[in-house]
Amino acid sequence: MTATLPATVVAAPLGSRRPSDALAGLPTMVRLVLRRSRVRLLVWFVVLVGMFSYIASYYHTLFPTQQSLNDFAVVSNTPDIKAMTGLSAAANTLGGAVWTKGWMTIAVSLALGAAFLVTRSGRADEEAGRTELLRSRMLGLHAYATAAWLVYGLLCIAVGAGIALGSASNGLDPQGTGIAGSLIFGASIAGVGLVGLGVGAVAGQLASTSRGANALASTVIIGFYVLRMVGDLGNGVLSWASPIGWGQQMQPYAGNRWWPLALLVALAAALLAIAALIEARRDHGSGLLAERSGPADAPARMASPLGLGLRLQRGPIIGWTIGVVLAALLFGSIIDAMNTFMADAAGAMANLMRGVGAEALLAMLAGMIGLITAAFATQSAVSLRTDEATGIVETQLAGALSRTRWALERLLIPVVGSVVLLLIGGGLLGAVYGSISGDSSQAITMAGAALAYWPAVMILVGLAVALFGWAPSVAIPVTWGAMAAMWFATMLGEVLGLPKWLLDALPFSAVPYMPLEPMSWTPVIIMTVIAGGLMWTGLDRFARRDVRPG
Repeated sequence: MTATLPATVVAAPLGSRRPSDALAGLPTMVRLVLRRSRVRLLVWFVVLVGMFSYIASYYHTLFPTQQSLNDFAVVSNTPDIKAMTGLSAAANTLGGAVWTKGWMTIAVSLALGAAFLVTRSGRADEEAGRTELLRSRMLGLHAYATAAWLVYGLLCIAVGAGIALGSASNGLDPQGTGIAGSLIFGASIAGVGLVGLGVGAVAGQLASTSRGANALASTVIIGFYVLRMVGDLGNGVLSWASPIGWGQQMQPYAGNRWWPLALLVALAAALLAIAALIEARRDHGSGLLAERSGPADAPARMASPLGLGLRLQRGPIIGWTIGVVLAALLFGSIIDAMNTFMADAAGAMANLMRGVGAEALLAMLAGMIGLITAAFATQSAVSLRTDEATGIVETQLAGALSRTRWALERLLIPVVGSVVLLLIGGGLLGAVYGSISGDSSQAITMAGAALAYWPAVMILVGLAVALFGWAPSVAIPVTWGAMAAMWFATMLGEVLGLPKWLLDALPFSAVPYMPLEPMSWTPVIIMTVIAGGLMWTGLDRFARRDVRPG
């Protein structure tokens, strides 16, 4: 970013600034944050509000009778579904069905999105030197951070308002209750998002790098989700230890409680106050949690791109592995219960899946393992651009190391790592189900079913590499946007009635739906060739273009 400031403006030493100057320049910083994040703000709003509105509209046709809603409520009241999505207090109403399908996904997504956005305007800009440049003139110590908090806080409120409007316009409120449930629904989403904003603000003050801040914020928010999940599996007491549980306990369309919103807002305000307090006392450029000094002599493996990449991505690799293992164990344990309830449900419930029976459930859950693995592979693949932007690449390429070798070694992490995660996830899924059903062969069967998604995962990796080579400035947001679209269309496409031609064009839809369907090698080979072609064109372009830091 290039800034042109009037020559008459004189820099003020930090020590000479009065406390009242802490927010000097706030309006200018608000405009700057809006300018730099306008596309991201629009995307988050459209995706989250659009997802809710689409679910609400489609569920009118999916559950046309009270009996179909009653059947859905029965399915939703299993311990495993309660753990994943929570249970609406009005589960047998249309609003309750929409809540079960969308509330947890939207609330957690908004919390994570707010945290990531705060990191981008906070720790990431400080790491890149932008904040120091801005503070070199008459800018208050807290002006930039406060501007970011205001803008992203307004995003949370806007998403909540959009969802409330979508709920009311789709008539989700039970008859005779007005629009109270819709307002509660939107407020609960906004409240959880504001807590995510506070978590991201504190994480940015604690961590010394943007990578560390995002990892810390994500861990805390996912920890809140796990606390809520464990609480819902038990007597519900532990759910109150999680802000996500507070939002859930607002009970739209049933209890319509407003008071938990006060807890969410109070926690968000406390977190922002803590972040401001830390910012006023820590050294610029450093976090409260100082980075540990490395050993005096680095291991020989760190001299290679692969060894260094594994070290830099150690946290995400461990985190995604744990996520795949937990998901596989959970998925394997719910198949029998889900199969029983789906068999007892009305015909409308069959629209939720591509088939019926245990094999259809196994195939669907293998696809979910594939989607989780795709998120890991995407994060690993876009790190090529991240390392180029931060300048790490230039240091490594200063010697005899070629660009192609550097990129190929780094790509071994998502390529080989995806194979390992798919085999682990599918094998554990089959092993758990096999131990319940008495069929020990399920472990091998499901490992193969999950591994069949590897070419589809590689399509996303290939897209990331192609964008890295040809359009590095937009490689990261476009790749993650494609990843998000893939998740949305794959998980909700058939449920929400998306056009069949669109669903058929998705890589994950082309994968053989094993074990419900037989193995077909043609789509697997075609997708592998396409993924290889995308990677080649990206690597070839990277070898010939300028390195573009920043």
